[in-house]
Amino acid sequence: MSTTRLRSVVCSLAFVLLPALVQLASPGAFAAKPAAKAKAANKPAAKAAAKPAAKASSSSSSSTTSSSSSEGYKYETPAPAGSPAVEAPASPSAESKPASEGDKASVSAVAEKEPVKEVAKDASPPVASSSLPDAPAPEVVEEPAVPVEPPPLYVEHLGPSSYPGKMRGIFGGSLWLEPSFAGLQWPYMPKSGVGVSGSVWVDSGYEKIARGPNSPDTTRYLQQGRMLVRVTPTYTDGRFFVQGQAELVANECQTAGSACLNAGTVDTDDMWIRVGKWNSWDLKAGRFEGWEVYHTGMGLDINTLERRGAQQEGVAGTTLPVPDYYGSTYLQYRPSGLGLGYLAFHAYPTEIFRFEILGALGTDNATSDGKNYIGARPTIVFDWGWLKLKASGEWVRNTDGTQQLVPDPNDSSKLTKQDDKYKQTKRGLGAAVQFVLDPKFEFGINGGRGSQVTTDNNGNANDTASFTTTSVGGFANLRLGGWIVGAGANWTTQEDNHSVGGNLTDYSAHLQAFGALQYIVSKQLFIKTVFAYARADFSPSGGTPDSVFSNEMFSARVRLMYLY
Repeated sequence: MSTTRLRSVVCSLAFVLLPALVQLASPGAFAAKPAAKAKAANKPAAKAAAKPAAKASSSSSSSTTSSSSSEGYKYETPAPAGSPAVEAPASPSAESKPASEGDKASVSAVAEKEPVKEVAKDASPPVASSSLPDAPAPEVVEEPAVPVEPPPLYVEHLGPSSYPGKMRGIFGGSLWLEPSFAGLQWPYMPKSGVGVSGSVWVDSGYEKIARGPNSPDTTRYLQQGRMLVRVTPTYTDGRFFVQGQAELVANECQTAGSACLNAGTVDTDDMWIRVGKWNSWDLKAGRFEGWEVYHTGMGLDINTLERRGAQQEGVAGTTLPVPDYYGSTYLQYRPSGLGLGYLAFHAYPTEIFRFEILGALGTDNATSDGKNYIGARPTIVFDWGWLKLKASGEWVRNTDGTQQLVPDPNDSSKLTKQDDKYKQTKRGLGAAVQFVLDPKFEFGINGGRGSQVTTDNNGNANDTASFTTTSVGGFANLRLGGWIVGAGANWTTQEDNHSVGGNLTDYSAHLQAFGALQYIVSKQLFIKTVFAYARADFSPSGGTPDSVFSNEMFSARVRLMYLY
């Protein structure tokens, strides 16, 4: 190689390597090396600090789940997700500050573990030179991100917390399932939203009715069921609330016969609006049930075989009715008609005392010759949990709102208008005493007496539609492990004002008794079997010995019910 070419190669190498040598010799490079080492050392420390925090969070979540499961029966709900862990910065700059006290503590801990090294007093400051590269900028500490809260839940399933928590009865027993919840406010929703809940049940049963000598007997198998979907929109500020509720019902009956035409394949139970303050008062208007007083226990559910009892069902033999029990029940059940509704005021002056003043107003047929109704039903409840005292009185009158056209007394060729004189007045009293020895036993006794007086369109007394009904009864439910055993009986008599030849008035009576056994699967599915016996006695006024007779009924049914 020639000297000239060798010189060119050396100059080229020197030109390429000179900037690298200058960079290595600069003070900034020497200062960057310890910073990089410190940063590398901080990463394991930060990871070590994050691990105990994550472990503590896991331990906290585990303890929360454990304590929740020890509180007794509750619907399980997923725990809210914790905030994401944020690693503490290794060395925050003077300009940036931690966003919280937790960040300050993290920074302080790091500072204690790795104290800042003091610069030697005799060290000379670096010489500024435009030819030398700038030292790396200090790291900027980013403030931890604030967790984003989930949007408010506007539609939610109403679990047990939406229903009264005060002891209503033993879990799964008839008092616990009683639909008016002993007058307590429900559903309770502490925040605005739309609640969804409901139930579905199916009964499969057998019934045999043996009637008197002049009436045919009946044997039948029966299955019936219904599903209810409850929607409850609510506005509340935590104390004051406005709430509406609709209960849509699908009945299993799907035939065009009269049985389904009366019940309806699709129906409505509740439809109301109310306004008030939680645990203080409320005003409710619409279609709903009044507070229950007379409680029958685990049998005699409405529209069931044992509730109907030993009926004549239109067969020949007698025109006397088989009376249903009375316990201030004229205005307890939901009103029916094309223009009839309820208005009720509820008050909760103390923890143990509450009352309802229910009024009925409207017409049972707003498109035809309907009857106008007006009535009132005050109910009081004293509730100590283990002891409940209930009493109610009621009065209701219905009249015909359409006038009659009658011959003009002054001119028989003309018609004149005249008010219809039809009038029916019902009144009565009911009371109950109930005991709850939670979680094993509950029982109670009931009594009621009601009367009905009717006049026809011309103002004359209707003796067969004027009567007095008296009922007494009781129930008891006992828990045996996972099973609940129940029993109950009711005796009802009814006497009307009809008398033939000065003899005793028409008389009928009805004895209804049952035994029940229930098991609950997964605290969701209720399986109940009910065996029942009923006897109806008939004694018409002025009748022959053959006209005095009794019907007997034996029935059994199995109900599957799911509450959601």
